[in-house]
Amino acid sequence: MTTVLYQSYLQAKQQHPEKYARDLAQLLNISEAELTHSRVGHDAVRLKSDIKDLLAALESVGETKSITRNQHAVHEQVGKYTNQHLGDHAGLILNPYALDLRLFLEHWLFVFALKEEGKRGTRHSIQFFDEQGNALHKVYTTENTDMDAWQKVIDTFIQQDNPSLKLDAVPKSSDKQPSVDSQAIDSEWRAMTDVHQFFKLLNKHGITRQQAFNAVEDDLAQRVDNQSLRQILQMAKNEANDIMVFVGNRGCVQIFTGKIDRVAPIDGWINIFNKAFVLHLIETDIAESWITRKPTKDGFVTSLELFAADGTQIAQLYGQRTEGHPEQKTWRTQIDTLLQQQTVSA
Repeated sequence: MTTVLYQSYLQAKQQHPEKYARDLAQLLNISEAELTHSRVGHDAVRLKSDIKDLLAALESVGETKSITRNQHAVHEQVGKYTNQHLGDHAGLILNPYALDLRLFLEHWLFVFALKEEGKRGTRHSIQFFDEQGNALHKVYTTENTDMDAWQKVIDTFIQQDNPSLKLDAVPKSSDKQPSVDSQAIDSEWRAMTDVHQFFKLLNKHGITRQQAFNAVEDDLAQRVDNQSLRQILQMAKNEANDIMVFVGNRGCVQIFTGKIDRVAPIDGWINIFNKAFVLHLIETDIAESWITRKPTKDGFVTSLELFAADGTQIAQLYGQRTEGHPEQKTWRTQIDTLLQQQTVSA
């Protein structure tokens, strides 16, 4: 079966040389993990799923390029796997202004190392997948990576056999809408003293972020035009203030902090091109955009949150803020300007 699948992959790759493995997997109606599994023995090797030890070992290789994505946005950050704080179920790689990750490790099940030949030479990567076969996080070498240390990591964690992948089915989304107590949600939202308490609010009421946004008054959550992303990015670029860009999936959230060098809308995509950070986001996939304000002990924290039609969170943007300090004034002014320019009813 693996051999047949690998041959199908080669044929699809020949027919669509410009497409990435993720896209080829969709063409073949399989997960990207299954596609990568079929490549073992060719340009891929299976690694042991000792996730915490493997992440810790990556510190030795120095600089890499890390990619975290969802269906609608790709977040690329050059950095190092230093300052790791890993628990059994969750973890942090905490390097603000560099590689900054939030990890939900219960979803990190399968790992492969790839060595791919392309037009620009050989690409080396280590790729992590979840229980449904989706890519959670990919680590690529750069010209500054210690390749001896990289090879040592692969040799240490290589798995000699390649057992079949036991993947979970994608759960069907429910059309059932929970009852929403708008008054209680609004009251509890206003009582928050930390942005992380918002997750507890959602879990308590069994609601999504968007349901919470719709339940509260406009001073807490206000829907805005879907052009808001390009507008706020252009303001941040022009005024050179530090912002934060979050892109994630069920297993990993990757965070950029810093100034925006270049914003480039191209063919339905919004792109950011910095020296160590790149964002590719499908602007035409943005179905809802929200400005939210969450109270903390240091005052309100304001964000722009973007959602796809199926409710997937595409990205979040904040002004750079240090814990214990009030929100950045420039960012707050930019949000106010955005709201003054164009507001739509929720």
